[in-house]
Amino acid sequence: MVWLDLTTTLRLGAGQANGTLRVETRYAEALGRLMGPGLRFCRYHKTRRRFQAVPGLPPPGRSGPFAGKSARPKTGALRGFARGCEQAFRKWRRGLMAKVFRRIDALSEAKAFPDARPGDVLLLLGETWGQHDFPLLRELRRDQGLRVAVLCQDLIPLKFPQLFESEEFVEGCRALARFLAEDADLTIAISNSTRADIAEAAGAAGGLKGRLVTLRPGADFDMAANPQRPAEPADLSPGNFVLSVSTIQARKNFDLLYRLWRRFCEQKLPGLPKLVIVGRKGFGSGDLLWQIAHDPLVQGSIVLLQGASDSELSWLYRNCLWTLYPSLYEGWGLPISESLNHGKLCLASDSSSLPEAGQGLARHFDSLDFRAWEAAIRELVSSPEIVAAAEQRIRQTYRPMTWQQSGEQLAMHLSELLAEPPPNP
Repeated sequence: MVWLDLTTTLRLGAGQANGTLRVETRYAEALGRLMGPGLRFCRYHKTRRRFQAVPGLPPPGRSGPFAGKSARPKTGALRGFARGCEQAFRKWRRGLMAKVFRRIDALSEAKAFPDARPGDVLLLLGETWGQHDFPLLRELRRDQGLRVAVLCQDLIPLKFPQLFESEEFVEGCRALARFLAEDADLTIAISNSTRADIAEAAGAAGGLKGRLVTLRPGADFDMAANPQRPAEPADLSPGNFVLSVSTIQARKNFDLLYRLWRRFCEQKLPGLPKLVIVGRKGFGSGDLLWQIAHDPLVQGSIVLLQGASDSELSWLYRNCLWTLYPSLYEGWGLPISESLNHGKLCLASDSSSLPEAGQGLARHFDSLDFRAWEAAIRELVSSPEIVAAAEQRIRQTYRPMTWQQSGEQLAMHLSELLAEPPPNP
């Protein structure tokens, strides 16, 4: 039996969403079709330190990677102080309740995963670094004979700790790297670049004790039969904008795009398209968003959409001129895959896994080379025939990995793991 953990989906499904959520839900859907009764679902109860069975995926809703509630700007020292107090109270309350529940469970001799049996596989596809207890996972392997398979999207906080919100978050990534090296029976990397990062991080722990495989994620974006144009801005029309899709945070390098569009607006570049940025507000984006909102030069030229349904996102992909993805470092680069899947050229960074996602069909540049990006955008604006030729090449040669195909490969790896002798509880 394979137990697919849905902790991320059940935590984020009704609120803000992200790419990690998309990965977990798409694999859950694919494996559900492929494995039938051999697949069950569970979630982790962080307070009680227990896994519990759940019926399955929640009913579908606004499930796009950026389909959460539109973020409201949160500014001001008082608001920040209040938020800090609220977080501290919640942490204290969780700690208190955890002690109570652990005492109750200890008295009742309850197992950490009562529904699982020796030899079962616990599959973690979501936010493993922040939502799970690695000592507990070790106990499950040792005491209940479970095997653990973990999909690792990236270990970026180890390479760029300055781009993340807290040392606690970075330490969570360190703990994940140690767990992958010492305890995971199967580690699944989503790119060759991420695989190399995992192997590098595991070197400090003497290397990986379990198996390490690479599994390319799906790229078949759910194209809506009737895509819907976003209500705002009213003057958005097919062919008058370019698109960049990602959470708005420092690592995604949106300040490069802001500076580029500011330069183009200042110089009154003929034919300059609008820049539409689709993504929720993330860590380190406050100053950039304030500048964009208050810079008169770019008013009307840069559009921020912090909440978009799948139907709206599909319309944006279909009707943009091309897409941009200047991220500093990625585990894969799903927006590149989705752009190519819609037949659109993507200008992207040349770092980490992004050339893998581009498959020779995107155009790649140093993420810090302002002049290279400027020259490339000027060329595309003035020479639409270059874009048309690129789109024709994409249509003729791009072969996306579907979530179903990727799920089939994942199911094969899980079957091999199930066939191995279980650890002794």
